[in-house]
Amino acid sequence: MRDLLEEDFADLMQTYITDSQARVASLRDALGHADNATGFDVAHTLKGASANVGAPRLTECCAQMQEACRDQTIAQQGGLIELIAQELELVAEEIRARLA
Repeated sequence: MRDLLEEDFADLMQTYITDSQARVASLRDALGHADNATGFDVAHTLKGASANVGAPRLTECCAQMQEACRDQTIAQQGGLIELIAQELELVAEEIRARLA
């Protein structure tokens, strides 16, 4: 992907990080409102974006969140949301290191 996008690659990766951080905030908000539908949609979007950048652990965590929301149990998923946030931070650190 980097070869295809050349100079736009760094901007694309920064957009992924920024958007993903906003999605984690949305997951926390969905948790606070026990909003399984929003949680499912946000997890789905974050899962796809994370798969596209090659973040398999984050992708799997998001899939687990989708399942929890499908089962209407977002209210019990605070730990999983924090794991998603931690995995995202690891991915962001790796992206930044590779772009440096």
